Amino acid sequence: MPLSVSSPSRLHFGLFSVGKEVDREFGGIGLMVQAPRTKIKAESSDRLSIIDNSADALGADRQAAGHRCVEKWFKHFGNLMPSTVASSTCVDDLPVKLTIIDACPRHNGLGSGTQLALTIALALQRHFALPSAKPDEMAIATGRAGRSAIGTYGCFEGGFLVDRGKTATEIVAPIDLRVDFPEHWPIALVYPKPSCESTTITAAGLHGVEEIEAFKKINSTTKPQLEEMRSIVKNQIVPALISEDYPTFGSTLQNFGRRSGDYFKSIQGGTFANSTIEEIINLIDRTGVPAVGQTSWGPCVFAIAPNMEQLKRSTDAVSKKFGPSVKIKYTRADNRGATISKTENRKPKTEN
Repeated sequence: MPLSVSSPSRLHFGLFSVGKEVDREFGGIGLMVQAPRTKIKAESSDRLSIIDNSADALGADRQAAGHRCVEKWFKHFGNLMPSTVASSTCVDDLPVKLTIIDACPRHNGLGSGTQLALTIALALQRHFALPSAKPDEMAIATGRAGRSAIGTYGCFEGGFLVDRGKTATEIVAPIDLRVDFPEHWPIALVYPKPSCESTTITAAGLHGVEEIEAFKKINSTTKPQLEEMRSIVKNQIVPALISEDYPTFGSTLQNFGRRSGDYFKSIQGGTFANSTIEEIINLIDRTGVPAVGQTSWGPCVFAIAPNMEQLKRSTDAVSKKFGPSVKIKYTRADNRGATISKTENRKPKTEN
């Protein structure tokens, strides 16, 4: 019987550090959200096929990315395949059909690449009845978590996560903390449409080779900067989150995000990816929702409010100012992580 794997998306609130002057690079904090989701269906087939049914124009690109994920997964786990498919020496001979039913928008700061790779890997593990693998092993097998491990562990566990950062010898960073996030705090995702600004980040967050090169150009974080960022999370953000003290959580989360964004001024041209994103963040903050920022490289802006009434006031102000040049979606925290379910291929009923 076919099975489906559905995974949440990831918000990244900022990094602890960049560069080699500190003991651990990257790290940071983030949150898994219920939507958008990445959903993959796996079913038996004569040989490998990947179909994209998601409703956007990146189907061919996503199919190619999916095939690369399967190749990496097969190279790592192929020796564990059951005897019925043990003769498969080429990834294209794998007897499975993967259908991408839904997908997180690519290069918006929502961890789309990691969620696609891990969702496919989870579908393959379950489809071929292989032993469960740990999050870090799955990340290594699919080539993810090169900088942040939040999307990797969040895919499995959901929630709010604190990534410790990587030493020079670690492949995947450890997670220091994972806690449930208040699901009654609604979240808005604001997507600015591409503008006439010339920066690459305006239309899509940095990714791939451009992202790797960008990190090489950024000045290294100092040890005092790193310790201050860790202190903000440990002594302010996390206690406020656990006690559901929204005003403190919101103000300190924005402070953390702005400080992290300042690391990237030489690349972004400012604290945020472009002036439109900065305007949106400042406007939402002025309307009384301080838990606002840019997720990863953007261009998606997140806003977290204590209730939907307050969140709607903020997003209505954004819609009034920016009109059709922004798209707004609402979601909540995801504290479960990926879900796996059996599905049926139902044939349409015919009338007599």
